[in-house]
Order: sequence, then C-alpha cells, then structure tokens
Amino acid sequence: MTTYEIPLNSLDLPRRPLDPVAWWRRVCFVTDRIAMSGGISPNHKIALQQLREWEAAGITDYMPVHIEFDEQVFIEENSSIRVHHIGVDDDLRQRDPAWFDAIRDTADVLLADEDVVLMVTCWVGCNRGPSATLAILLSQGWDVLPALRAIRSARPIAATIYAPDAAAWWVQRNGGSPSEMTKAMQEVRDWFDRHPLDAGWVIGRIHYAN
Repeated sequence: MTTYEIPLNSLDLPRRPLDPVAWWRRVCFVTDRIAMSGGISPNHKIALQQLREWEAAGITDYMPVHIEFDEQVFIEENSSIRVHHIGVDDDLRQRDPAWFDAIRDTADVLLADEDVVLMVTCWVGCNRGPSATLAILLSQGWDVLPALRAIRSARPIAATIYAPDAAAWWVQRNGGSPSEMTKAMQEVRDWFDRHPLDAGWVIGRIHYAN
C-alpha cells in the first residue's frame, strides 16, 4: 500500500478533538507525497507564512477544492507551488461523480511524477479536502476503510463527510453494480458510527476563532 499504512484496529480519537484551531492550518501528511491542511488564507500576510511552511515541507503542487475564493495568482507569484483548483461548495449534498473524476484525473497525472508532493485542502480541511484526498487514495490503490483510517489518523479534524459518495463513485467507476455501490456507502457510514467526529463543533470552533 504505502509507507503510511494504518493498522486495522479502531482509532482511539476523541469525538471533539483537542484544540481544533491548532489543526486548522497544520500540514498533515497522509502519505509521503499527499498532504492535507486548511486552505491558503485570503489574508496575504498569513498566506505567505503558510506558503513558506508548505515549501519547507516539500509541497510542489496544491489542489484547493473549495469554491469560496481562489488565490492561485497570489500563490504562484509568491512561491514555486503550482495550483490546480477544483472547487465545490460545502453544501452537505451528494457529490457529483464528475468532481471525483476531476480530482482523480488531476492527481493521477501529478503523482505520476515522483518529484511531486501534493497538498489538498478545502477551507477548514474537515469535509471537502479530506473527501478529495480519499478519492485520490482510492485511485492510488487504497481500500476505502484503510484510507479513512489514514486520513483521520493524520488529521483528527477530518470528518470526510463526502466519503460515502467517494466510495460509491469508485465502485461505479470500476464496473460495480448499484447494490455494490450501496454496500460500499454503508460500510463507510458504519465506519463513521464506530469513529464519530463532531464536525459541526470542529468547524464552529475554527470559524469562531477566525
């Protein structure tokens, strides 16, 4: 799988992680070439600090998957990091499979270059970013439950709420039947039941501190 393979035992993580604000913009590597964090700030003083931290961590490419704003010009003028924007709204609705297709297609091309280290974020790094990361891990050969464990282990505030949609998308793209898609979605929901995370509380604490 990867050098970051996660054991299959249950994760012993709190439903309300300690100090979610501290996790917001932390660089969280889920593999040695795929990282997650909160998005680049529209406050350019903070953004420059983030970019320096990302470059120090080896990040070469950035996939923001939020739609709220686009800092591509600023990022590429002030760092060596290339931006690949695939934004959607965090509306809690079912994700369009085409969104996952775009994420997979972009990541597959990027990660074919062994020198690429990819950062994936939404704004908070709780829902869309980790869900996009899951799609990338699936396309890189991971099974869904080990991928979820790896994501949550690396980033305890990762709710990954669009994971059921990602699981169904991947089954469908590999020729699975509707019943197999439903089964895959239920496996993810069962995992969420075993590993609850209060995403509303996490997001609220981060927005309150912002």
